[in-house]
Amino acid sequence: MDENIFKPRSGESWRNPYPMYENLRSNHPAYFVEDGSYWVFSRFQDVFNAARNPEIFSSQYGLTIEHNPSDLELGDATPIVFLDPPEHTQFRRIISKGFTPRKANEMTEDIHSFVSDAIDAIKEMESCDIIAELFKPLPSFVVSKYLGVPKSDRKNFDTWTEKIVAGAVHNGDAENTGLDAISELTNYFSEMISWRKKNPGDDLISQLLEIGEERVSIMWILGLAFTMITGGNDTTTGLLGGSAVLLTENQKQKELLLKDLQLLPGAVEELLRMTSPVQNLSRVLVQDFELHGKRIPAGSRVLLSYASANRDEREFGNNSENLNIKRKINQILSFGSGSHFCLGASIARLQSSIALKEILINFPNFYVDESSSEYAAGNYVRRHTYLPFHSSA
Repeated sequence: MDENIFKPRSGESWRNPYPMYENLRSNHPAYFVEDGSYWVFSRFQDVFNAARNPEIFSSQYGLTIEHNPSDLELGDATPIVFLDPPEHTQFRRIISKGFTPRKANEMTEDIHSFVSDAIDAIKEMESCDIIAELFKPLPSFVVSKYLGVPKSDRKNFDTWTEKIVAGAVHNGDAENTGLDAISELTNYFSEMISWRKKNPGDDLISQLLEIGEERVSIMWILGLAFTMITGGNDTTTGLLGGSAVLLTENQKQKELLLKDLQLLPGAVEELLRMTSPVQNLSRVLVQDFELHGKRIPAGSRVLLSYASANRDEREFGNNSENLNIKRKINQILSFGSGSHFCLGASIARLQSSIALKEILINFPNFYVDESSSEYAAGNYVRRHTYLPFHSSA
């Protein structure tokens, strides 16, 4: 086995995984990783079909190669991402009203205000770390706003996320620290739920409590809070950081946007396709399956490479590796597909559109220094932890 055909990325090795993905798509579309005992699907149609068939590709055994949900020590607070139909369908139907495009748009003014304040601060600097100044704080603000978390407690989000993600890399001390962070997170929201029972607000937790425990259990609410903090924070950071890099590297595409900001919604879709913050997640086969002449037995873990699928020439044409903000996109896998399509897709698009628009308007000659950037540990989300930003060339 050639370990270079597929090797999980983390930290610095996230810098350029795309040649590996292209080789997988072209030569090893259903690849078995012997030292990890799992399969990798890398073509768009294969990943799309698997994501839309939970009766064959189950999420209830976890979404990573290394861990089962029980490893997280969440007890009965099962995150919605680990549920399969019909339980998943029932819970999603109840909570989806809080994640509609209309609901997301209600946060437009708050997001604009937050971004404007950050932009004003950046104007006072010739250069800065754009992750620390805007791309990390923004999604933390949005998630905390949804959940009704006081401003003074928001800093905990980033700490918890960093520790949980680092723990998922399966490194002794980091793994224990990750479990400690999960415990802190669940304790915090257990206390918040108790407080919201007596002091309801206009946040998502209060809305779910109002429905009643006979339909929405406290454990479900805890699981949702866990999902939003660990899944809604670093992914948007990954999209924004990756977008800044792509616009720096593709000046003609950036100029098109500057000339016509009406192109921004389509550009965000293309940037989502190219960045694919969630690079891959796993499923477990509940029955034997055959793909590209390979027989894959029931019980096998399958890694769905969303990032590779989103650059598949068979779906997006021969220029699939190139940024084209005018590309006519039918569908992408950046938010998954099927029953587990990301509930936060609308709010992620909104945040990104507002942030990128304000950066383009206020810093039309901006560039970022990718060569000096740093990437986060973790095998599943590709995002910067440090990205030097310069307001003018």
